[in-house]
Amino acid sequence: MKTESIDVLEKHLKLQESMHGQNSVEVARVLCRLASAFMQRTQFDDAAHILRKAAECEKNAVPRDATTMEEIKRLLDVAMAQQSQIGGDDDLKILKVSSDRVPAFTPAFEPLHAPKRTDPLDNAIADAQLQVHRLKQTAGHESLAVADALTKLADLYCRKEMNDEMEPLLKEALRIRETICGEGHLSVSTDLKNLGRLYLFKRMYEQSEGFLKRAMSIREAALGPYHSYTADVAELYANLLRKTNRHDEAQAMEDMVVESRTKYGSDWEKFRLSGVKSMEEGNFLEAQAMWLAALDETTDFRFDDPRLIMTLENLAEVYWRRNKFDKAEPLCKQILQISESVLGPEHTDVALAANNLGLVCEKQGKHAEAAILFQQALVVGEKFLGADHPDVVNIRESHAKARHMAKKELEQKLEKGQGRWNKSGWWKVYQKDQRT
Repeated sequence: MKTESIDVLEKHLKLQESMHGQNSVEVARVLCRLASAFMQRTQFDDAAHILRKAAECEKNAVPRDATTMEEIKRLLDVAMAQQSQIGGDDDLKILKVSSDRVPAFTPAFEPLHAPKRTDPLDNAIADAQLQVHRLKQTAGHESLAVADALTKLADLYCRKEMNDEMEPLLKEALRIRETICGEGHLSVSTDLKNLGRLYLFKRMYEQSEGFLKRAMSIREAALGPYHSYTADVAELYANLLRKTNRHDEAQAMEDMVVESRTKYGSDWEKFRLSGVKSMEEGNFLEAQAMWLAALDETTDFRFDDPRLIMTLENLAEVYWRRNKFDKAEPLCKQILQISESVLGPEHTDVALAANNLGLVCEKQGKHAEAAILFQQALVVGEKFLGADHPDVVNIRESHAKARHMAKKELEQKLEKGQGRWNKSGWWKVYQKDQRT
């Protein structure tokens, strides 16, 4: 596909704005073409920004065009998928922060007592604030669970464009992780990238550069200059260099990013992108093939490599959606084992993994196993989220249902097993000895 010239499209955009006004379908269509041109150059930040502008134009246009809005949404999904990279899906320019949680499967029934929410995001912020408070009380102020919860809360503030509220949370998360893991740990680089991205978004370039430099240094030392993790930060750094008029340095950095993603991009990353796209399109057979191929690429990964757990989770989700629960079960078991090993047994992500495995077992009629897993998730959930949290209510209902079904199955087995009482071989041998 031939890439349209950005300069030509920008001139065409001005022409359409002067002819039809800024809030018009014609302007929205040109913005879509302009965003596509930026995406061809792997400038996904700019593309996402342009697409949001296009959505606003189309929203206020009279008359509106449903086809154009669908195209905007499709392109925006593609741009965000490309932005989502390993170790830091935290593009703050589009109000997103890294959150390394394993998505939960959705049970086939709704909790009976879950409260109705009129504003999901505000309620989510209130829940996250409460979770941070409870974690500090139970796990202590200096724990990775607290750092994860702070990052999650910062992400929610991000979505509300409450950028000033994000800064102290991200700084505290960074301090905790540096204290526990060490200043040169790879996970610290994600916190540094989050802060560097935030300051870049706020045009505080000097502060941003310090954090991005440290993040790049850690990733280069751990992974090398051409790893995709390193390229993520290098792309942000190049953006900063452009904004501070250091164009030669920016070009060199951009060339490195392109080289990294074209020559050194792993097959795992290619399969991941294809798998994500297929899942978004609802083509689960193709997604299954892509995630299986990605799983083959993980044979040399460390057990705690986030790419491994991401692959397992997505492949398990594909099997879940295809009702292949027997195939999803071993994957979910591995996810739970890794989560327990890396995070410890009392972590909300471990509870989530246990809940997922419980749902998979329940779908196969393994109610006793499901009840044990739901109990594990319930203990952690009640401790850190509270007994009345909607997720905890949901798990409690699942646990009660699984226990009921397990008890019913046991009673049926006992009824079927009634018959003549047989004595053991020990008794028979003893009786024989007595006779001789």
